[in-house]
Amino acid sequence: MAARNYIILKNRDLAVTKGSTGCTRIAFKQSDLNNITTGVKATTVTFDTLNPCVAVIDADGVQWDLNSKRVRYNNTTEQTTIDLIDILYAKGLITTPATISTSQATYTRYREKDTDTGYAWARTAVEPSVETDPPYRLYTKSEAPAVGDVAYLDSTTSGSNTVAITAVTNPAFIPITSGDETWDAIFTVSTVSPSGGTVTGIAYEIVDD
Repeated sequence: MAARNYIILKNRDLAVTKGSTGCTRIAFKQSDLNNITTGVKATTVTFDTLNPCVAVIDADGVQWDLNSKRVRYNNTTEQTTIDLIDILYAKGLITTPATISTSQATYTRYREKDTDTGYAWARTAVEPSVETDPPYRLYTKSEAPAVGDVAYLDSTTSGSNTVAITAVTNPAFIPITSGDETWDAIFTVSTVSPSGGTVTGIAYEIVDD
């Protein structure tokens, strides 16, 4: 799998409306969200461009500026993927948060306890056959870990004190659109000279994950 890249925007004034000059507005709807498994929708949507994505405008016309970590760039496929999870939470569209399971317990996503290096999960159920008390909280390096990944007892997501993840459920959410409604992703039409010369649009740099 190709390394994921993140973008760091250089301009703090990112507000854009009505597809201002120098920006591209690409519409998307519920059916465009990426499939994880058959019948299950992810909270991400992918576009065939490497232009920096700076905002999402929902069907109500509300603009949501994106955290840089919610935008991933794949230089190999020349695609940009944005994660809508923060917007879905803010709009009250998440009906059931994601969960992970270990051989001893089930843990539910606990965003309020996230750290700079780890995503938090709180214990919500214990397997009946378990004799010892499983950890109350776990941390993962990825917000959407996969079966076989490990979860850490330490919030720094480091050290050897880990447990294997045996099951994962994605968050459930109310569809973002219905019928002909669409949301819009806002991309800046920006170019950066390899030699560090003239920058057109919002300046940015791409950094490795």
